[in-house]
Amino acid sequence: RNSELEKVDIGVDQMSKEERTAIHTIAKRFELRSETITNEAKEKVIRIEKNTGKKGKGDIVRGERGRSKQEKFLHFSLYKENFSTGECISCMARGARTKDRFFSFAGTKDKRGRTLQRV
Repeated sequence: RNSELEKVDIGVDQMSKEERTAIHTIAKRFELRSETITNEAKEKVIRIEKNTGKKGKGDIVRGERGRSKQEKFLHFSLYKENFSTGECISCMARGARTKDRFFSFAGTKDKRGRTLQRV
């Protein structure tokens, strides 16, 4: 017989959002899974369980470099005239308020020509 608890429900009907967030934060520090649910008695509870490694509601599986495997990437064709690829990428990154390194492309194209390139 396993003497350890498998799950604990904490009643949070009378707690504020900040107090509930604190409970989730503490559970995360101890590498436990926590989620806010409504139990059979129609009470709002935070269920805390051992992290079994199985995906549950709200769990995100992380891949290489911390990216979520569920994230989608935007692919597009870049048409440019009289600009280098680096200049275009820098301009787009500035407009998107992000860094150049989040854009990837294969090689650079002729600066003076009219070119189409996948990014």
